[in-house]
Amino acid sequence: MVSPSDLEQLISPGRFATFVALANADRSLAVDLYEWTGAVAGALFTDFRILEVVFRNHIDRALSSYVASVAPHVRHWMWDSSWIPPQGHWWDEDAREALGAARKRAGGRKASRGAVIAEVTFGFWRYTVSGRYEESFWNTALDNAFTNIPGHAPGDRRRMLEQSMINLLGLRNRLAHHEPIAKPWTRKLPGGRVGTFTLDDLYDDLVGVLRWTSPAHASSLLRTSRVPRLLAARRC
Repeated sequence: MVSPSDLEQLISPGRFATFVALANADRSLAVDLYEWTGAVAGALFTDFRILEVVFRNHIDRALSSYVASVAPHVRHWMWDSSWIPPQGHWWDEDAREALGAARKRAGGRKASRGAVIAEVTFGFWRYTVSGRYEESFWNTALDNAFTNIPGHAPGDRRRMLEQSMINLLGLRNRLAHHEPIAKPWTRKLPGGRVGTFTLDDLYDDLVGVLRWTSPAHASSLLRTSRVPRLLAARRC
């Protein structure tokens, strides 16, 4: 195992100090925590792979089915806004840029639908359940596709799903940038409130979203995921 001094120089004194603080100034325990973080990050990426594919395919199927029923002339819900109701919003600038970049990565205008879907970022899928699109397609199409979310009204269910997706996008970004995920962090909640979340909270979000999207996949994940065992083994 690497020594505390070597790890401090390897990852920088400032970054190592974060782990030392979480380990109550025990530098050896801080090294253990750093190594634990790497293990749990790898396990989370494995689980995110399942969640991302299942979630994006679920959104695509739900919107494709809805658009086929209300606007059969539309070839794909991503590119033609004529199926959006008058009170709804079409994609904002960020969403259009994300879709354009995905199509370019997939091979351009001749790219297959499946290829484009696979290239669209997780951030885009998170924004499909934002308040901007509640009248556009949540109330009419997606609320019926997420029947397991608790709540008395479509807007309540959407907000619950959105908060979990906000949390998960934040976690995924922190994983991608090798941030110290062992440290709780603060996220903005829909409506302007602020909340603090631990890694255990965020894994609950991941499992919860998967349960709302596909209970069968959630059950399979819970049987095979390494994350629960790693979370239980955390020493500090």
